[in-house]
Amino acid sequence: MKKTIVITGMTSGIGKALAEHFAKKQETVIGVARSAHRLEDIKTMIKAKYNVEIQTIVADFTSFDAMQKAIHQIKTEYAKGIDVLINNAATVPQKKRLTEDGFEWQYQVNHLAVAYFTLELYPLLKVRNGYVITTGSDAHTRARFDVEDIEAVKRYQAFRSYCRTKLYNLMFNLALSQKKEFSKVRFYTVHPGRVKTEIGTKDTSFIYKLFWRLFTRKGYDPNDTVDTYDFLVYQKNHPAPYFHLRKAHNYLIDADDTHHQDLLYQKTLKDIAAWR
Repeated sequence: MKKTIVITGMTSGIGKALAEHFAKKQETVIGVARSAHRLEDIKTMIKAKYNVEIQTIVADFTSFDAMQKAIHQIKTEYAKGIDVLINNAATVPQKKRLTEDGFEWQYQVNHLAVAYFTLELYPLLKVRNGYVITTGSDAHTRARFDVEDIEAVKRYQAFRSYCRTKLYNLMFNLALSQKKEFSKVRFYTVHPGRVKTEIGTKDTSFIYKLFWRLFTRKGYDPNDTVDTYDFLVYQKNHPAPYFHLRKAHNYLIDADDTHHQDLLYQKTLKDIAAWR
């Protein structure tokens, strides 16, 4: 039976590689990203290479109204269920910025949007005992949970904030995996390694773009990262929560702090409540 796979951040890097990978396997791919023309380009490319149609949905993750519309479309068109949600969209802006919804840019795009898609699409995933796979990073090991500054806005620094949101990705998945009401779905976080992606070249300066390209030039090609996602999608019932190169991977022990997990979970619910 064909799997229905939702991929966020599909217009470049890992997201684009995943879309092509699963489309080639004849799965039903739904790509979500903010650029309409780049989504159309990928759709056209996949059609030409594999004679497969994928669906694309435009949504800017700095806007909950836009995400709400995208989720409504998925719920309407795929009411019979989806098999996999891959939370892959992320950003690393150089300077502190607030979204139109009033949240720090990385906190919303890298964490709140992930939580929002996960919680809102859970009923569809539950129908098929599906999977949530979130693109994380070992950068989370350089972060610490600060109860007084969960949004990391008091002393903003781009990479510091990125590390914090990657810690939240892991903590949020760990929290959901331990809640009885989410027991029908499995939650995984993937460390893809240092990857040649555009994540650090958007919404930033020329110098920062140059730094990011130098930083990632010896990284993995995005196509080299898809094997771990493939492994999780098709090889069932892995007990571990965090993976790298198809294997269970060590993570920061602080992420297992259930008190902090609950604080993050409750704040997240409060922050997204207006759009649920």
